Amino acid sequence: MSGILIAEDEEALLEVFAELVEALGYRAIRAHNGEQALMLARTEPPDLVVSDHMMPRRTGVELLRAMRAEPSLASVPFVLLSAARPSGREEADVFLAKPVDLNDFEEAITNALRARPPVAIPTLGEPKASGDARRGPVLAREEVLNWVAHELKTPLSSARLNAQVLLRKLMKRGSEDEVRSTEAVLRQLDRMSHLISSILDASRLAEGKLELKSRQDDIVAFLRELIQEWRELEPQVEFVLVGAEAPVLLPFDGERVRQVLNNLLSNAVKYGGEARRVELGLSLHPGLADIHVRDWGIGISAGALPSVFERFQRADAEPAQGHGLGLYIASSLAKLHGGSLSVKSALGAGSTFHLRLPLSRRSVS
Repeated sequence: MSGILIAEDEEALLEVFAELVEALGYRAIRAHNGEQALMLARTEPPDLVVSDHMMPRRTGVELLRAMRAEPSLASVPFVLLSAARPSGREEADVFLAKPVDLNDFEEAITNALRARPPVAIPTLGEPKASGDARRGPVLAREEVLNWVAHELKTPLSSARLNAQVLLRKLMKRGSEDEVRSTEAVLRQLDRMSHLISSILDASRLAEGKLELKSRQDDIVAFLRELIQEWRELEPQVEFVLVGAEAPVLLPFDGERVRQVLNNLLSNAVKYGGEARRVELGLSLHPGLADIHVRDWGIGISAGALPSVFERFQRADAEPAQGHGLGLYIASSLAKLHGGSLSVKSALGAGSTFHLRLPLSRRSVS
């Protein structure tokens, strides 16, 4: 039976992960910190490691690098979990953001256990356990943010996974009222997770701590994939893609541009009124690509337009609709790309948001 080593310092979450692994038919090997995980791996090389990042004595990334530096452990698949976005996460075979989705977790386990070729052993020297070079009395702001993410999202992840397991059982029993109640709990947990992520992103953006991972890619293919995802997510809404034809290459961080456009598309669906139609389009201008998201809904008043991209500002008076950080984050991410985000809108006439990104010299093929 395949042995899966699980490293997680939160006991409740460790047990949830272990139960899920065992339910999939694998043997769970439990470790409460990074140093213990490395010792267990050396004693009995596992078939797969699932590790949290922020742990005492050795972080998840430190554990990963230590294993990659040892010939007997270098090719062991590694799934890294974190509420933050730690540097080095791309070195793992799979990275999952907390709170972890039940289906994503099971899929990651299955995929990571598939045979992978041996990897070249990097010349990384043995990293010291995080406790050996621990901080002074004042933590850096980035460390504080990561700590906040870990402390809030770890119990949230445990609650969400347990709720998903409960929902799966209730659906088999056919109890509709209990299913609806559990689904409502999951929606609120997702809302809490989104709020935490938004607060952390807004803080990092305000402090200039958020860095992009841009690479040259085809924005047309990216938009086609995105619009298809939204068609599947909101089948009752008509999503139209215009102007995205020939490939257009430009440097952008796909994860962050997706975050910007998901925010705009979500708002277009939310405030689109009875039209139930959203347009995503691309046009090219000298030196830039203009991506627009248009709806034919309630629109934004002239008085609200000047402050719509400021923190904690909202275009409507319903606090339950959002937290007032989405457009601020979207605008800041556009600026990080060297671009901009603007809006044209009028009450009752809908809104059109324009995300402008700079083109590279050889952008159109």
